[in-house]
Order: sequence, then C-alpha cells, then structure tokens
Amino acid sequence: MEIDNLKKQVLEDVDPVLKKKKKRRQRRNRILITLQFLAVIAIIAGVFYFFIGISTVDGNSMYPTLHDHNIVLYTRHNKEYKSGDIVALNRPNGEVYVKRIIAVSGDTVNVQRGKVYVNGQEIVTEQAVGVTEAKSDMIKYPLTVGDKEVFVLGDNREISRDSREFGTVKVKAIKGTIRWYMGEF
Repeated sequence: MEIDNLKKQVLEDVDPVLKKKKKRRQRRNRILITLQFLAVIAIIAGVFYFFIGISTVDGNSMYPTLHDHNIVLYTRHNKEYKSGDIVALNRPNGEVYVKRIIAVSGDTVNVQRGKVYVNGQEIVTEQAVGVTEAKSDMIKYPLTVGDKEVFVLGDNREISRDSREFGTVKVKAIKGTIRWYMGEF
C-alpha cells in the first residue's frame, strides 16, 4: 500500500498532466480554506457588531466591582434595563462610561445625608464605597426619572462622574448590559 502511494506521488511530480492536476487540487484547497477562514471572521465580526460589544473601564469610578483598564463585554439590544444592571453608555462628548443603574423610568431618586433613596427606600449597593453626595446644583432632588431614562451611579461614589453630575441618561444612549469582564491586557 505504501509503495503504491509513493509511486503515485512520484508520478504526480514527474508526469506533466498529473502535476497540473495536483497543482489545481492544491490551489482549490487553498481557496477553500481561505474562504472558510473569511466566513468565520465575517460571522465573528457580525456577532460582535450586532449582539456583543467590547469596552474598557477608564478610571476607578466602578471600583471595587471593576478596575481601571478592565475589559468588559456587553450584550446589545436589551429590551429592558433594571436597577442593579451595570451598563456601558455613550456620553454626548463621545466617551463611553460604565455605570450601575440605580433607578428606571418613573422612579423618584433622592440623595441626602450621604445616602441614595429610590421611591423613599434607601438603596444599599453592597459593592458601593464612599459617601453618596449630590454633585451639582443643576440636579434637584427629589428627581423623578423620565420616560425611557435611567439614573446611574458609579460604585466608587466619591469619585464617580454619574447622574448626580450630568442627570438622567436616555435608554437609547445605553450600549448594552455588562455580562463579563476581565483584567487589563
């Protein structure tokens, strides 16, 4: 059996007709492998474009949950967001923030005496550190979250730039819900 294969290989290298067939077969295989590779890349790119996004955490506003330079994956096209979700959101200046949703449409938020209250109940976020104080005279409390809006805070309350500074966030500005994160590269 081995001798037959060896004879076939020698003939393919010597006989011009068989040599041409071998080259065509090799070229066809290379094209097929290239097309398969490109198809896999297109599928992966499509999944990331339509369903999953990647972002990085810039700063320590979500410490201790997330750290500066953590890489986060988020799912796009969520129908509903709820309190406690960590989301990636676009800011008008082009920056992407990663924050925790504290209140959703119709909720009333109040920040007083170092604490945050939603609908009259104190919100205790286990991961939150620091004192929650109002940051801007432009945001008046109690504040009712508008339709298709959310109120977001960073877990590191004393250094976070969040809804206490820039107000509620439109749901359409949310890129997606954080599902997975890892340390920096």
